[in-house]
Amino acid sequence: MADVVYFITDMLFSSKLREAAKATGVTVQPAREPAAFAAAAREAKLAIVDLRLPMALAALEALGGAVRTVGFIDHEKTDVMDAARAKGCSDVMAKGQFATRSPSCWRRSPRWEPWEGSQTLPR
Repeated sequence: MADVVYFITDMLFSSKLREAAKATGVTVQPAREPAAFAAAAREAKLAIVDLRLPMALAALEALGGAVRTVGFIDHEKTDVMDAARAKGCSDVMAKGQFATRSPSCWRRSPRWEPWEGSQTLPR
């Protein structure tokens, strides 16, 4: 069981995520489709979703809010942000904001509390 499961297909971004996790001893696991993501994430402490992916909302729906989930997307996509929140995404933020704050994620408590400012994007 990984500490963090992620549904991200951007190889560069995935690599940065793995490096940040490795530097702090956090285990991560990728998922390539919604059902696999939901199954793996139910056992994790945190799930991360790239909301730009066509199947991102299906992945959130499959997970059903079973674990704290962070989603990121371009800041102007407020309709997707709202839909992600409605599907149980705990924290929704812009991709740049996520990239800047993700290292702090690994230093959180076992159930990682929400990141400061993560709910400040437009609804």
